[in-house]
Parts: sequence; structure tokens; C-alpha cells
Amino acid sequence: TPNFEPSTPSRTGWSDLRSDSDSELSPSDSGEEEDEDGLEEEQKGKKEDKENVTTPRTPSKGLSAALYKTPAKKSKSTPEPQNQPSMVEEYFEAHGSSKVLTSDRTLERLNTPKLDREMLVRLLEGKQSCYSKEIQQLHDKHRIHFSKWMLQLQLGFSVLVYGLGSKKALLEDFRECHLSQEIHLVVNGFFPSITLKSILNALTCEVLDHQGTFRTPSDQIQFISHTLKDSPDLHVYLLIHNIDGPMLRGEKTQSALGQLASLPNLHMVASLDHINAPLVWDQFKQSQFNWLWWECVTFQHYSEETSYENSLLVQQTGALALSSLTHVLRSLTPNARGIFKLLVKFQLENKDNPSYAGLSFQDFYQRCREAFLVNSDLTLRTQLTEFRDHKLIRTRKGADGVEYLIVAVDASTLMDFLENEEVK
Repeated sequence: TPNFEPSTPSRTGWSDLRSDSDSELSPSDSGEEEDEDGLEEEQKGKKEDKENVTTPRTPSKGLSAALYKTPAKKSKSTPEPQNQPSMVEEYFEAHGSSKVLTSDRTLERLNTPKLDREMLVRLLEGKQSCYSKEIQQLHDKHRIHFSKWMLQLQLGFSVLVYGLGSKKALLEDFRECHLSQEIHLVVNGFFPSITLKSILNALTCEVLDHQGTFRTPSDQIQFISHTLKDSPDLHVYLLIHNIDGPMLRGEKTQSALGQLASLPNLHMVASLDHINAPLVWDQFKQSQFNWLWWECVTFQHYSEETSYENSLLVQQTGALALSSLTHVLRSLTPNARGIFKLLVKFQLENKDNPSYAGLSFQDFYQRCREAFLVNSDLTLRTQLTEFRDHKLIRTRKGADGVEYLIVAVDASTLMDFLENEEVK
């Protein structure tokens, strides 16, 4: 007989044998006994395999797990250290200490002295625009629509022109071409001291030839409305440059202008420059104005509109403030001018006093009564309100609760103003 020893079958061999036996043998009592014997032999073979298995060359599963062990997740209940800064604090610490470097090359550091306004205007006028031909073509293109504007005004609409560039020259051309033979009033809305009262006074006194006075602007608007309704053949044209000017943006002013525009024989033509200007009109005001919008891009300089603004390139001489002050006082009554002069003189007397806070209202009232300028404090307060509307004076309350008045113009300009008034 051949000399050999049966080898222990491998795991794959046992599984193959078991699968063969499962597929070939049918279920019977003898088959179940054979299966039990086969299972016992298989378990014995597994134990022997475990005993005879040698250590493999590759690291075991446990060893690899120990070598590549991932850090355990922190539990939610684990408290963080109190001294450790949060991400928000680290962000502000990193960016808060960085220095912001800005350039110190400002206009104040230039060695070139500032120009006066006349010299600046002369230099700008001497520089011809390289697009003057194209700008003139745009102007001529808009002039073609002048007849349409007149027709729309007669139909009860109001004309509003907008677009990049000054529209003052365009509206002046329209006035010369179509309104020279009509009754019209021009309002410069960009003027810093223009008020609703001055517009209504011009309409009632200069246009309608009324010599009386009115208590409130509502009375003036009512008078204008009744006068125009009683004279249906009388047509008045109101041309407003920059209806969105700083002094015309108020709620009361726009409401009053809307009431005037709603009159059937008062026709309004206006220009608009601020991009957010339509926000001052709600639906009711829009219906009162009844605008027809015309886009008129001119690309012309805002030379006259910005002539009342302070420029960093122009030396401030006070001539602009003096001209504005003189223009405003010309529209006031003699008593109002006397009240203002009285306040100016008192302020110039105390110009060298560093602790001068202004003239108290009671002292000012006594001085005005002594000069026979007012007969009651109500009359004085009404006049002071008009001064505030023109931005001529400022009022403030002191620590003792007393109201103090001060003229919002520098001393040199006030001295020039008094000299000009004495010459007149």
C-alpha cells in the first residue's frame, strides 16, 4: 500500500465539499447524521488551522489599526477651554491691528495758491470743449420739439425735461422762441436763498399786479387760483430751472407748486437733475403736476447751477455770501431790513468777545421796540422765521434755556454789507 497521510483539508476545500454535498444529497435521516459528523470534523479542522497558523509577514489587522488609529471625536458635552479665543475674536484681532494707509496728497498741500472765482471762470471759458460741435447738434435736435411742448402745455400737461447736462440754456432758448410774447415767470431753483414765499410774491405782485399782503402762503395760492379762474383768457407760464433744487425739495413747497400746476391756465415747464428727485412726489402730487417727461441729454456744464457752491479750487473771499445776502434783503420790507441790521451791528460790536454766544431774544425784542421796528414779540418771531428760511440767522438755546440769535455770516462780510447799505 502506498505510504501517505491524509492532509487536513483547507477552508475552501471544506466549503466546496459542503456545497457539493448540499447539492447532491437529498434530505433524509441518514443525510442529517452525515451532516452532523461533517460539521464536527469541520470544527476540529478549524481549531487545528488556528493552532498551526504562523505569524504572517504583513501586519495584522489589530496592528494596522493601532498604527493608523484616527483621533476620537470630541463629545458634545466636553467643555472647551475658557481662555481659548473664538473664531470671531481671532478675525478682529487679525484685522483690527492692521493700519489703514491713506495718501496725504491733498489740495491743501499744493504750493499753487487758490484762484479767485473770476479768474477760474475766465480760465474755464478760455478752454474750448473738443465736443462743442456734437453738443450743438444735440441742442438743435431738442429744439425741434419746442412746438410739441407748447401744444402739450395748452392741453393741460406740464413739461419736465431731464437728462445728463445742464438744461438751462435749452429752456432759455425755449422761452425766447415761444414765451417772449406770453406772460411768464422764471424761477432759478438752484439759487441758495430761493423760497416759496418769494415765488408766490412774484406771481401775485409782478404777474397779477396785486398790492396787498397775505398772512400765509395758502392765502396767496387761493388768491392766485381765484384770479386765474375769473380770467380764463389769462395764461401764465411758470418756468422753473431745477425744480429739485435744495430749497425747493420740501414737502410744503412741492405741494404748493403742485396746486399751481393743477390750475388750467397756469402752465409749468421745469428741469430735473437729481437722480432721486422723483421720490419727492407721491401719487397725488404726480396727478397734480401731470408731467410729460422729455429726455434731453445736453452734456453741457453745470456752470450756473454750481456757481453758488463752494469749490476747493477757489479762494473764499465772501463775495458770494455778500451778493446772496444783498439779494435776499432787497426782497424784504424796510422794517425787516432794519431788524436784520440791528442784529448785525450788535454782533459786530461783540466780534472780539470770545465768550459771545449771541443776542438773547428778549434783549433783541427790547432793542427792536426801542427802534420802533416791531410792536409785539409775535411780529418779531414771524420775521425771524423768514430769516431762518433764508439761512441768514441761527438760533440755539443756552445752558440756562434762553434762546440766542446769531447771524450765520462771517464778520468781514457783515462789515462790507453795512458799508454798502450806508452808501445806498
